[in-house]
Amino acid sequence: MVGNSLTYGSGNTTIRNLKKMAEKSGRKLAIKQLSYNNEKLSNWADPAHKNGKRFYKEIKRKKWDCIILQEQTDTAVKNSFLSAAGKICEYIRSESPQTEIIYNCTWAYKKRRRVSGKYYSFNKMQKKMNHNYKKAANRTGGRMCWSGKAFLDYRKSKGQKKNLYKRDNNHASKYGWYLNACCLYKSIFKVSPVECKYYGDVGKKQAKKMQKIAAKRIG
Repeated sequence: MVGNSLTYGSGNTTIRNLKKMAEKSGRKLAIKQLSYNNEKLSNWADPAHKNGKRFYKEIKRKKWDCIILQEQTDTAVKNSFLSAAGKICEYIRSESPQTEIIYNCTWAYKKRRRVSGKYYSFNKMQKKMNHNYKKAANRTGGRMCWSGKAFLDYRKSKGQKKNLYKRDNNHASKYGWYLNACCLYKSIFKVSPVECKYYGDVGKKQAKKMQKIAAKRIG
């Protein structure tokens, strides 16, 4: 898993949830995370950059079943990561052609936000991110994990809803991290997360709701 604090960071329970979900469902899952706060794919793609060196070393070290790429939010909106994605995927396939590439399209900011001088509502920003991630996946032969779409679905859902965000308008709360893990589970194993009996810190009722939302999102 390659990205920034939305992949792994302080308070981010995505990977913990994902491992526990797999364990409880009788599935084997080993995860290596490469993350750096606010990092962009352009630096992971640069072999001269300190994080690029880390990434290329891992690709050479082991033949991974899948590699999950996650872009910094503003960069995903601006559509300036296609070149980096192409470079990363070209290298992955040269070293490990059997490896599947998955793009985790994350979520827009909770509230209206300006990016490169232009204001975006949540819906408008999410739509832009969805388009740009899908474009990168199509160009590089990758698959999609639609975490951002799941966030939107949850926000539109009926019944009691929990706040998916922390106060910073960007990072997820424990509910958002669990929903993200459900989407990744579906993308990695290609099965519905509804089979999982691990509910993290969100409670069974909320967990089941999030599992069902993630299950509807086709990669």
